[in-house]
Amino acid sequence: MTPTPLDLPTLARRLRERDRLFVRLPGFRESAVLVPIVVEPGGSERLLFTVRDAALRSHAGQIAFPGGARDTGDSDLIATALRETTEELGIAPGAATVLGLLDDVPTPSGFVITPVVALVEGPVALAPARGEVSATFLAEIAALRDPARHSDDGEREFLGVRYLMHEYRWLDFRIWGATARIVHQLLGLLDLRDA
Repeated sequence: MTPTPLDLPTLARRLRERDRLFVRLPGFRESAVLVPIVVEPGGSERLLFTVRDAALRSHAGQIAFPGGARDTGDSDLIATALRETTEELGIAPGAATVLGLLDDVPTPSGFVITPVVALVEGPVALAPARGEVSATFLAEIAALRDPARHSDDGEREFLGVRYLMHEYRWLDFRIWGATARIVHQLLGLLDLRDA
């Protein structure tokens, strides 16, 4: 059975019209990730993930979206996400159509991540940065929406706020932490029913 295509214009409207959680914390670095929804002709929509190189100083070996800390030359956090995606994967900024922003995600490692949701027309030719990205994979959004691929990993408190921890599984990959929180936000917007 072929999954129903995502309604990307509705997703863009929901991202634009919602009250987004904006977080800035003393001592935390601003950062951004691109949440690339890859759409290929006649194919299903998939999220593009990276596996961070095992030799990196922070988040080594973890599954992530392409992104990183804001540079002084970045005009805004959207520019940060696009620049980092180009540096990590070779995807040109013009290849991504930004749909909107999800809620900011503070992390125990001292970053506040702004997730930038974007459409990337496939097929994509990737050039992963050696020493930064050890692998990439595409996960079907329809499959990630299957409750059997999701689990709650209990609650954690961080900066006085209690968070429900999420985990998603795709093939042999375990998506957890901040990346899973971002995936959960996105899937929640996709699962809203129009009034």
